[in-house]
Formats: sequence, structure tokens, C-alpha cells
Amino acid sequence: MSDEIYERVLSNPKFAAMTASRARFSWRLALIVLAVYYAFVFASALAPELMARPLAEGMTFPVGLAAGIVITVFCSLMTGVYVLRANSRYDAMNRDLLNEVGR
Repeated sequence: MSDEIYERVLSNPKFAAMTASRARFSWRLALIVLAVYYAFVFASALAPELMARPLAEGMTFPVGLAAGIVITVFCSLMTGVYVLRANSRYDAMNRDLLNEVGR
């Protein structure tokens, strides 16, 4: 990309809107994931007997391990949500912006 196109992209209001939107969305997802993770950490620290308790009567699989697996799956899903949003919305915005400034 030439310096001229690069400068036009940076000065375009659509670029600022796109980057602000992407940053807001990614920060929201990051805060959600961190809240879930820290809730697990606090529950482990403040209620270890709950985390050590079996998932059901007669099982040896503890609540804490099940919660850890759920958190891992949840984080993977949040990554998928971001990728879907990036591919459907931000890539299109980026293409439109490059087409506009490339003229």
C-alpha cells in the first residue's frame, strides 16, 4: 500500500468508526470472558468445598472440573463470536473503505 493511500485511510472518518466499533466489541467480549474466569477463580478460592463436591450423587467428577471445562468451551465460543463478527462486518467495512480511498 502506498503512503498516499495509507494516509487517506487513516484520515477517513469511516476508518475511525470501524476501529472504534471493533475495539468496543472486542473489549466487551474480553470483559465478559474475564468476568467468567474471575468468578471461577473467586469461587475456587472462597468456596473450595463447593468446587470439590461431586457433580452428582455417586460420581467422582467434581463441580470445579466441570466448571473449568464449561469455561474453556465458553471462551472458545466467544472467540468464534468475534471471528464471525470480524468476517461478516469488519472485513466488509475494510473492503468498502479500501475501495473508497483507492479511487
